[in-house]
Amino acid sequence: MKLIEMIKEHDDKMEALENQNELLVGILGRLVDDIIDKDLGLCVDYKLVEKSVAALKQEKWMDSTRLRQWGRVIQGLSDDSVKKLTMMKLVDEEEKTEDEYHVAQLKGEV
Repeated sequence: MKLIEMIKEHDDKMEALENQNELLVGILGRLVDDIIDKDLGLCVDYKLVEKSVAALKQEKWMDSTRLRQWGRVIQGLSDDSVKKLTMMKLVDEEEKTEDEYHVAQLKGEV
């Protein structure tokens, strides 16, 4: 294989990887946008979203408005996120209590 062919093949691979990276950054950006827009920042794994936001900042994908909104979400200033998280915990606890009561009924303890 000639050197020119090897360089062309390498360039083609690099271009494909760059295109794939741009696509993945765009997808990640839209996911983070949805988390911010729907105010779900406190309802998902904080560390994962924090790393995603950091990666998007590095790629210059996050604008100042998004960063400001994300900052409010992670500081817990967003009432909707706190309410949603609280409701999720309450529902989980209620389901757990119902399950425990059902098990107690089956055992004849109630």
